[in-house]
Amino acid sequence: MKNTAKHVLSSIGLIIFLFIAFGSEDETSSIDADISTTEPVLSISAKKLYSEYEANEVAADLKYKGKVIEVTGIVRLIDKGLMDEIYVTLKGDEYFGDIQCFFSESRAQEAAALKKGSKITIIGLCDGQMMNVLLQGSRVK
Repeated sequence: MKNTAKHVLSSIGLIIFLFIAFGSEDETSSIDADISTTEPVLSISAKKLYSEYEANEVAADLKYKGKVIEVTGIVRLIDKGLMDEIYVTLKGDEYFGDIQCFFSESRAQEAAALKKGSKITIIGLCDGQMMNVLLQGSRVK
C-alpha cells in the first residue's frame, strides 16, 4: 500500500512537471513573437543585473521584471534544457549565478552561432530570478 501511494504521487508529480514544461515552451515562443520588435527599456551588464537580484530580489523585480531589457555579458554556456528548450547563460557571478536567456526554436540559429567566452548583447523579457535571472523570448542584438 505504501509503495502504491509513492508511485501514484510520483506519477502525479511527473504529470504536473510535464504540463509546466510543455506550457513554458509555448510561453517562450509566444513571448518571442510578442517582443521581437520591442525596443529594450534599458541596458545593463549581466554582472550588474545578477548582483542587483542577489542584493534585493524584491527591488530588482520592481525595476526589471516584465520589462524588455538589453543585457551584455560573457557567454558561459550554450545548451538545451530537459524539454529541449534552447538557452544561453551569461556570466552573472564568478561561480554560481548567471543570466539564463531562453530562445524560441525560430531563433535556434542565433544561439547556434554563439561561442563560449565571447562577449554578446541579448535582448529579452526579464522574468525574475529562479537561481539564475531569467530572460524569455531572447534574441541576439
